[in-house]
Amino acid sequence: MAYVWILIAGICWGLIGLFTKAITRFGLTELEILFVKGVVSVLFLTIVLMIRDKKSFRLKKKGDILYFVGTGIVSFTFFSWCYMKAINLTSVGIAAVMLYTAPTIVMLFSIVLFQEKMTRKKALVLFMTLCGCGMITGLFNGKLMLSPMGLLAGLGSGIGYALYSIFGTFALRRGYQSLTISFYTFLLASVFMAFCVNPIHVVQEITEAGQWPLSILFAVMTTVIPYLCYTKGLSCLPASKASVTATIEPVVAAVLGILVFKESITLAKIGGILLVVGAVVLMNIGKPSQSVEIAEKIESQNDENKKQDEKSALS
Repeated sequence: MAYVWILIAGICWGLIGLFTKAITRFGLTELEILFVKGVVSVLFLTIVLMIRDKKSFRLKKKGDILYFVGTGIVSFTFFSWCYMKAINLTSVGIAAVMLYTAPTIVMLFSIVLFQEKMTRKKALVLFMTLCGCGMITGLFNGKLMLSPMGLLAGLGSGIGYALYSIFGTFALRRGYQSLTISFYTFLLASVFMAFCVNPIHVVQEITEAGQWPLSILFAVMTTVIPYLCYTKGLSCLPASKASVTATIEPVVAAVLGILVFKESITLAKIGGILLVVGAVVLMNIGKPSQSVEIAEKIESQNDENKKQDEKSALS
């Protein structure tokens, strides 16, 4: 069942392009859509933390808020905006595959930040990712299928998504649980976006268009449900296997793009998708990277400390 939970999460994330295309048709910008998604996610996580553990709202130090500025504003807001922009400027399938350059970018960041070594396997992963992106975008045959802005948005989504893993690892090192990290990520992202958009205008636009059900469904289907399912799956699977299973996301997005939006498909594009997804799978096969080991050890220690605290309280 753990694999089923992860597959459900990947499928839900693959629906982001479908919802983005539908919602942007009634006038909302990418940032306005993200604002709604962030607020709904904050409300949901607030309820969850109130029920599970109110102490999870506490920050260990005031300076720790900077970690969540990183996960919420520098990463989540940036990569989500770039991803939605890439969907509208390119296609659902291409945008999803460009997003999945993130694991390779994390690998490169980890070499610099966590002193991981560049191995032959990592070099092969980097080569496969670059070749896959080149085939998808038409770079190798001299017929670039993306506009410069579309290409930048796609790469930006991968970089922003990669930064979430980096900032998240630092937050885990400080002893924060994943639910706490997610709560402050969405909270700071929502506050930041509230200054970038006009919340009253967003509410009026959605109300006049009668699209509240679609907007809430978007947040629930692409954030709430996949988060719950992915977390449930992680409780029974190591992070490396979970991330490999979740690579069904770009496949689902590409298939939806072809079936729903009649996006073109070529042998080169299929080959590029397979190379990028294959690179993610290859990178997660075998011994996990140092940064992943650190995160898993910290999560395990946090869970053990929490159990000990609960036993002490009962005593």
